[in-house]
Amino acid sequence: MHLVLQELVGQKRAAGYLYSGERIDAQTALRLGLVNEVTENDRLLPRAREIAEEIMKKPRTTRRMTHAIIQRPWRRRLTEDLGYGLAHEQFAARLI
Repeated sequence: MHLVLQELVGQKRAAGYLYSGERIDAQTALRLGLVNEVTENDRLLPRAREIAEEIMKKPRTTRRMTHAIIQRPWRRRLTEDLGYGLAHEQFAARLI
């Protein structure tokens, strides 16, 4: 969670949410750019299928290359920072 929030909303906002434990509701997630859209529960799966169908219309190579480009920074962050953050979480948990 700490890596995702920092990457998506910036360090200061992420720190605020992580320190406070404040919950992020759907409208706030939309405003912060954590989600692309918000829909009613009964529209959730139909909308997800619509999005998936649009994606699948693209050529396979395009989808694969796009995925590789999008995943690269996340893989780097996980490799470099995940262990550090998890170690701190475990340390903090022992203090409680």
